Amino acid sequence: MGFNLVNLAITVRADDIHRFRSCLPQVGQELAVTCRSALCDWPGRACETCSGQETCGWHYVFGQKLTSDPTALKRHQKPPLPFVLSFPVLDRSSETNADIEFGLVVIGPALSQLEMLLNGLAELLSARSFYLTHIACRDYQGSVHHAVDARRRVRSGKLAPDNLVITSTEGLLESRVWDSSKLNIRMLSPLRLLENGHPATRFEFGRFARSVMRRVSSLAYYYGESEFDCDFKELSRLVDNVICTDDHFTYHNVKDRRCSGVVGYGSFSGDFSRLMPFLVIGSYVHTGKSSSFGMGTYEVYPEAASANQYQVNLS
Repeated sequence: MGFNLVNLAITVRADDIHRFRSCLPQVGQELAVTCRSALCDWPGRACETCSGQETCGWHYVFGQKLTSDPTALKRHQKPPLPFVLSFPVLDRSSETNADIEFGLVVIGPALSQLEMLLNGLAELLSARSFYLTHIACRDYQGSVHHAVDARRRVRSGKLAPDNLVITSTEGLLESRVWDSSKLNIRMLSPLRLLENGHPATRFEFGRFARSVMRRVSSLAYYYGESEFDCDFKELSRLVDNVICTDDHFTYHNVKDRRCSGVVGYGSFSGDFSRLMPFLVIGSYVHTGKSSSFGMGTYEVYPEAASANQYQVNLS
């Protein structure tokens, strides 16, 4: 049950890390176009009319092909993209010129197209005078393992990492013990969810948890070996009984509405025994609108631990 993933830590050399941080959502949105132009033999042809869809790596990653099973389609709808970018959290005191690390999680069979994604990212960043210097993998404990010297590989045109550490959602859950009835959630990037068709301006655990469950279960269905065998009605009941005991969430409104959303942290009390697998896996794949492009990044940790003592690795 679940899916496999590779959790990459990518280092970039930037002359202005705040400019780098602000451009990353746009880089993510342009990634599909860059990857297609580099991979497609007929870039002027519409994908819908192409006879090579079934064997096209770009179409598998970006095509978001719907399932033919009507029951599954009703439950999961359009598949999420099988990768997730995680951008660094910066503050005003950050250095102007520095090496910056951001994350890329690639899910399931999309791992076969990892080189396409990395080359597309490298091209988009270099066009903005940012350069990949190193790519590493994180294991179950979050330890970093060298994968590739990006500077050397970029010059050769090959960015396929060596020694990939492939993890599974089952392994990620086994490496953590969760028996707390109280936990904290902190948003590391703005959370964009809808309320009556409009952006939600406050954090509600129910809305957040249901979004996480939908995303994780959809990823498992489309890119894993099977669906999660869960009673979602019972999970929904548990969600409704969770109480917020400390609310420090606010709405972060910026000029670019794509980057606006709920930020902050809070504490919650309830029965998390069956919700925790979704919450932990969700911390790797984000939730809400633009999840694949750096939005909706969060960490979850027991109330007994502080944010500095216990973190679910996101990079």
